[in-house]
Amino acid sequence: MFDIGFWELVVIAVIALLVVGPEQLPGFVREAGRWAGRIRRFIHDARFELERELRVDDHTDLEKNIAKLDDLIQSAPDRQPGFKPAPLPGADKKSDTPREPRQDSDGG
Repeated sequence: MFDIGFWELVVIAVIALLVVGPEQLPGFVREAGRWAGRIRRFIHDARFELERELRVDDHTDLEKNIAKLDDLIQSAPDRQPGFKPAPLPGADKKSDTPREPRQDSDGG
């Protein structure tokens, strides 16, 4: 996340030593570590909560879409009582001539 190298950390440590003093530096570093841990936990929890909410939103959207599809299927004409399908074109014509069996083109 932060692009801090070794020399940047050395400069920060020297400045902290000069500002805080050698007696209070260990306590200051300990408290800074606690705050860094709290910030990491906060970011992790916020990210987890956001991802969970997005999954819930996707789930409810999916349920709504499935319900719409179910309504469309139930309202389709072929689902209504008394529905009779239209005859297929050419289905009412019956051929009087019998069909000859097909011959394979390979002669077998």
